[in-house]
Amino acid sequence: GSATPPRPLAHGFPSEPLRPTQGHAFAMALAPRFGAEFARLVRERDEGGLYRLLRNVERGQAAPGEGRGAAPGRDAATASDAALAALERARQPRASGGERLEALLAALRAWCTQYLDEDDADWMLPALLQLAAAPRRLAAALDAGEGTDARKQRTVEAYREQFQRLHRDRDRREGALAISCELLRLYCRLGQPSQCSFVLAVVSQHGPDLDSLPKALSLPLCFLRGKHCVLDGKVADAEELLGWALARCPPKAVGNRRKILTYLVPCRLRMGRYPSLDCLRRHGLESYVGIAASVAAGDCKRFDQELEKHEDEFMNSGTYLVVEKLKLLAQRNLCRKVYEGVAGDCQVAGKAQHAHKQDLSWYERAFEWQDDCGADETFCVLAHLIFIGAIRGYLSDEHHKIVFSKESPFPPAASWSMKG
Repeated sequence: GSATPPRPLAHGFPSEPLRPTQGHAFAMALAPRFGAEFARLVRERDEGGLYRLLRNVERGQAAPGEGRGAAPGRDAATASDAALAALERARQPRASGGERLEALLAALRAWCTQYLDEDDADWMLPALLQLAAAPRRLAAALDAGEGTDARKQRTVEAYREQFQRLHRDRDRREGALAISCELLRLYCRLGQPSQCSFVLAVVSQHGPDLDSLPKALSLPLCFLRGKHCVLDGKVADAEELLGWALARCPPKAVGNRRKILTYLVPCRLRMGRYPSLDCLRRHGLESYVGIAASVAAGDCKRFDQELEKHEDEFMNSGTYLVVEKLKLLAQRNLCRKVYEGVAGDCQVAGKAQHAHKQDLSWYERAFEWQDDCGADETFCVLAHLIFIGAIRGYLSDEHHKIVFSKESPFPPAASWSMKG
């Protein structure tokens, strides 16, 4: 019998973003009936079916239609035939890793060629997402086994070529965005985040409306842009992009949500927004539990210990510099606790009108205990906190006092945290 028609999908995409799949399974797990099914779906312009077919074979599952009788006749366009031929080369048992990679890249080139030639190419975009991701995953698996970056470098060259082809055609910008996501991922894997700036600058020229894009494309793009902003130290921009991605990421996509939160949590901490303990533990982000608690409590000593303890993890993710600057918020919160304690004593002593004028010795003792700071170092810390707007007031060296503003002496972190 004939295959059951696939359920229609909005924009040809599933309701969830793409999930990570096994590295080189795509090259080896194509079922015997794959070619016939691929040709049929291309002929019928079935975008949802193509997406599911390519996704399933990459995961090592059988192609739909296996064992259902004779293959339908093929009348697909030449470029689609070339893509299928390349995919079938990739599944040859005797093919080397390099040959499989070249075959996958050839399939991507052929698919992009037809994507550019089609009058109505929307049906091709879901398959393009899978065909673009497959070479990156295979290249990463091969390089991991060989201890080199040669395959990833080769794949970057091929992606750049297709990205430039697609970007020149304004009607094919969604395809260019799909390739750009894979380029950004590879640049990060290669330790070349500076190369992302060029791709993002080109992508941003026409300001893609994220809400108008399919979720399978908008979420990865928004996440990768936000991650790059974190690496560039643009915390406010990163928080906006990553917050958008988190709000639209399905709750059951725990792995994707964890990736987003890895970069979003330190950005929101910089702005004085503290995550719940349950949220951190549920997403496997225990490294931020001690960081968040020490910052909120103004416990500078514990903050230094937690930062040193998780230094390698923060360095590997690229969040170390953002987390390190949370020390300013911890110092500000320590000052606030001292201020509230001294002001409370003034209230009890009937000197509430002088509560905003406090002796520096209280702060010197606090910073000596918490941060091993001498008197001069404490003075410099307080001066810097005043300079960036974390504290409103001024220092009087002559009278050995700090004079706080009577109105809002400790402004919200979001108003000054980007200046530190």
